[in-house]
Order: sequence, then structure tokens, then C-alpha cells
Amino acid sequence: MTILIVEDNFLFREALYDSLRAHFPFALLAKANGVQEALAAIEELRPGVIFLDVHLPDGNGLELTRRLRARGTDALVAVFTSHDLPEYREEALRSGADHFLVKGSASLSDIFSVVESALAARFRALVVAEDAAFSEQMSLFLKRTWPDTVPICATDWEEALETAISLKPHLVVLRSGASAESERGFCEAMHARCAGVGMSVVSVRGAAGGATQECPADHCLAEGAECGEEMAAIVNALRHAHAGESKN
Repeated sequence: MTILIVEDNFLFREALYDSLRAHFPFALLAKANGVQEALAAIEELRPGVIFLDVHLPDGNGLELTRRLRARGTDALVAVFTSHDLPEYREEALRSGADHFLVKGSASLSDIFSVVESALAARFRALVVAEDAAFSEQMSLFLKRTWPDTVPICATDWEEALETAISLKPHLVVLRSGASAESERGFCEAMHARCAGVGMSVVSVRGAAGGATQECPADHCLAEGAECGEEMAAIVNALRHAHAGESKN
């Protein structure tokens, strides 16, 4: 997921950037100083979350929000202002903002919850593999088949377990040559970090008998012609369960 910060106050922008980067290390963060920079960044990066100041050097954040909504941009927009006034809040919501935050009053918890609410509405997948080509191929498959998916890649188990704390993935795709005992430890640790999410770990093995090997993951697939169909069935079941939880 990409997070865009549109803010001309250097100190505030950098502090927000550093806080978000520390709490959501898997996210791609971008910065813009004003409306024109923001429009260019939105066109290029398609962010899922936009933190937007009301007063910008070359325009107004609320007007920008209206323009984005008119264009069909579905990013979650959180408006920042220094003025905690009812009319500001009402105008921000009328403009299409999802959140209204007051500088100096909003806590880091308030700010993090904005991103967490955006993640909660998306299907989240974590691809764990040393092979960059596999990670890219799997991420493209997930995004192409289910465009609302947030696919995040990790190159090793330690990074994956750290990422899982804040991402809380519904799906973990694991490709490794580790022993079954080592893989079992990883799966158990992953489930412990994502308790209550309804997560499944899918281990993808080499085509040569991969799926017949001992597999401690929730699902074990062998690379090959049927892997895509089998993965789709698993993801569709997880998405159906996630949709049901979201309604409750």
C-alpha cells in the first residue's frame, strides 16, 4: 500500500513520514509539497491513503479532495488542519474526506488508525520468498485477479514475522527450501502474530513432488499448471470469510 503525505510544513511532514515509516515498514511512503505535486504523485502511485493539509502553497486541500472524488479516486483521505472548528470538520466531510485530524491534538494512535482502517477494508497478502522473480509473479497474480488486494513481499522469515505484526495478512504465500520442522516453527509463529485474522499459510513447493512432501502449512501447492487455480480457490474462500467478518 502507498501512503501519500501532502503537507508544506517541512517539520510536520518529516515527523509524520518517519512515524508512519516506523509503524508500517511495508508501506511505500511518498511526499508532496502542494496540490500540483500531489496530483502528479496520485497519478503515478495510486495511493491507498492520503494525508492532506487544508492550506497549501498552490491551493486548498478541501478543493483537491473534491477534485479527487469527482475523478473517482477511491483513496482514503485524511484532512489535517490547525483549526478545530465545526465548520472546518463539516466542510471536510462534505468535500469527501474520510477523516478530520487536528494538528497538535491528533495522537499517533489516531493517525495510525487511519491507515489501519484502510488496510482493514482490503484483502492483505504477504509473499515470503528469497526469489524476487517468484515474489513479483505472485504479487502480480494476486493484484491482477483481485485488484483490491494489498500484496507485500518479504525476503526472509524474520522480515515476514515483523511485517505481520502491523499488516495482519489474510494470506501468507511461502516459498522456501527449509525443512518441515523449520517451516512448522514459522507457521506457528505467523499464526500467533495474526491470531483472530482468519489467516492461511500456503507453501508453494517445486513441481517435482513438492505437494507430496511433509507440509506443516495450511495448504501445500506444487508449482505448475494447476497452481494458479488451486491458489484462486484458497484466496476466494479466504476473501469470502473476510467479507463475512466485515459485515458483522
